[in-house]
Amino acid sequence: MLALALLTAPVTALLTSPAVMAQGDTLLEEIIVTARKREESVLEIPESLTTFTGDMVESANINGLEDIGLLVPNLWMSRRLDGYPNVSIRSLGGFGNTQGAGFYLDDVQLFGDASSRFGNFERIEVLKGPQGILYGGANIGGAIKFVTRRPDPEAFSGRVKAQAGEDNYYDGEIQLNVPLGNDWALALYGFAMTDDSYLVNPNTPRLNGGVPDVDPDVGHTEKYGVRAALAGSISEQLSLYATLRYNEYDGPNNIWNREMSGDLTHTNIIDTSYNAGHERETVAGSIELTYDFGNFDATYLTSYTDTDSYRETDLDIDQEFVLDLTRSWPVEVWTQELRFTSTDDSPLQWQAGAYYLDWKRHKFGELPVPYGYCFFLANCDDDAAPPPYPQDSGPPPIAGNPATGEPAEFEVVVVVPFENLREKREQVAGFANFSYRMNNVEIGGGVRVDHWEFDANNLDSGTTGSQSNTEVLGRASVSMFFDDDRSMVYATFSQGFEPGSFNAFNLEGENALFDIEPEEATQVEIGYKGRLLDDRLVLTLAGFYIDYEGRQFELQTKNPQTGTVLEGIFNIGDSEQWGLEGDMALSMHENWTLSAGFGYVDAEWVGGTEFVTPSDYLADLSGRRPPNTVKWSATAALDYDQQLNDDMRLFGRLQLRYKGEASTNAQLWDSPGDDFPFWTNPDFTVVDLGAGVEWNNWEFGVHIENLFDEDYYIDVQEFPNFAGSKLPGAPGYIIIGTLEQPRRVVGSVQYHF
Repeated sequence: MLALALLTAPVTALLTSPAVMAQGDTLLEEIIVTARKREESVLEIPESLTTFTGDMVESANINGLEDIGLLVPNLWMSRRLDGYPNVSIRSLGGFGNTQGAGFYLDDVQLFGDASSRFGNFERIEVLKGPQGILYGGANIGGAIKFVTRRPDPEAFSGRVKAQAGEDNYYDGEIQLNVPLGNDWALALYGFAMTDDSYLVNPNTPRLNGGVPDVDPDVGHTEKYGVRAALAGSISEQLSLYATLRYNEYDGPNNIWNREMSGDLTHTNIIDTSYNAGHERETVAGSIELTYDFGNFDATYLTSYTDTDSYRETDLDIDQEFVLDLTRSWPVEVWTQELRFTSTDDSPLQWQAGAYYLDWKRHKFGELPVPYGYCFFLANCDDDAAPPPYPQDSGPPPIAGNPATGEPAEFEVVVVVPFENLREKREQVAGFANFSYRMNNVEIGGGVRVDHWEFDANNLDSGTTGSQSNTEVLGRASVSMFFDDDRSMVYATFSQGFEPGSFNAFNLEGENALFDIEPEEATQVEIGYKGRLLDDRLVLTLAGFYIDYEGRQFELQTKNPQTGTVLEGIFNIGDSEQWGLEGDMALSMHENWTLSAGFGYVDAEWVGGTEFVTPSDYLADLSGRRPPNTVKWSATAALDYDQQLNDDMRLFGRLQLRYKGEASTNAQLWDSPGDDFPFWTNPDFTVVDLGAGVEWNNWEFGVHIENLFDEDYYIDVQEFPNFAGSKLPGAPGYIIIGTLEQPRRVVGSVQYHF
């Protein structure tokens, strides 16, 4: 049977060959990937790449984006509950409504629901470093690809799986592969999940004695989804692959822990006036047509995605009715791609194509200001709301007073526009790349010409913005193979960019929206990949240097003149970073596989980088580590797999995931006399343990995530204290964080047929 090995960045996931094991050997075989949009061995690609096979997704209990982030050194990622993941790779990218990496499902980019669940994976590929040539904009730090199993016309098969765990966690999924005859087949996948979570709203009494009546399970989440894929041959040369999916998310949104100092407590108490929520629905489909011309294939891929997203956030993060935010972000995306790919065995391999993107989003947000905000902060307009209670009258009642006309404390008296922004982005690109093998040396190169346009219109103010540019990106590599192609050394030059856009506001005196300039990154990477010890050991090493220009970061602050929320993305400055990555996978015995990896990133703002903090202080950032950069990260795993007899096998996995101390956005808020000194997110180590037994068609397992109950944040930042003077002595800014999964035991049962 298969012995699983986790190979971390920049290596592959490998499988032990059953045929070789029957001879008593313990070979490791590489797998085939499509990182360069063609099938090839991962050990022949001159760049860093991590791959998790479908079996590895099961074995490592990968249930979300944060699990992938913890398993890959130099990758820092959380799911961000609004559906736009926080991600940085090698310190490329920034948290917030900016994206450091592109997410793909079967080569279709995901713009509205990358944190959805897709299932039925053949593998997950993590490409690190700028991916501008093949993947274009929004891939400046890399690309994360979810590759699903395609329908198989040979045999009917399926799987049913059920999981249950602590905090009323229940999860069920089903997969079916249905042959339709004449080389056609249909694959179906569906799932449903519910989870009360580990977060608690204690319903603490408000200052007026009123007791909130909300669900204590503040993190309660429900997810549903179905996906269908159809594949077959229309003729001897022409084949079709079509997909249709629906995903729904109904759960929490921005359920932040309030931290009052840099000494993080990691509490699971979310003491808010109501449970902030997020409802998201996605309908998406794609059609892929491939025509075989003999020596090359022509592939046409088109996709459509429609995502509706509605979110509510308790901005004051407190049990009082102070300040809330509602946001609706529907997204509609059309993509078209036509590419030609060589398929023969000649030394020259090439690819050329064109790409078109039509992306639209309407960002609509409001700040409903309740009477409680007027009472505590006394800043409501007299014409818009009743005046605050006199100081000697005591706190306001829970219900309104019909005799005086005074509203209830939670009754909305003012609705402040937050954003009403229509956005449209179009991209047209042409790309080409090649590789040429001469004996034991291979050279490669590529170019992409990418023209993008971004238009934005604030429907409230009538202010607009428009910008466009044509990016010319290059890529070059040289590889040398030796030891009968069992090892290689390489050097690669690559470029990437993030298109520009606009904030929803304009600066005072300006008649155009405040723009966000594009980011650009240039990387040089050298590395080694090799199979040693008679293919029992796979070892990879990589070093890189990156020049990063115009870094985008999101900030939230409060307008001192109006008291309203001001959220924006700003180009802070330029940075430089270099780093190392290495890993190994060793098949120690036919039943035991050991794997380990590490990552190191040294990043700093270049000299002269300055930023005006919300307190109007001009901070010199030169030499500081940019936010959300982890210097050291590592992972290790020990897998056990033994076939006891024809009917039964045992398997188990012990894995360790380590992330070092991370820099934060405190540097963008810091100023003399600041409420907090400069602070960082502490390091943490997460240990997981899983085991199971397979008996005939049945499989029973148990998984303990975070075995030692480590407290940690991935998404943590400094934030305005919108509760204001309600809390005497409270600072003007606070720290917010999303607590990650504490220890949890989950049992599973599945049946294969």
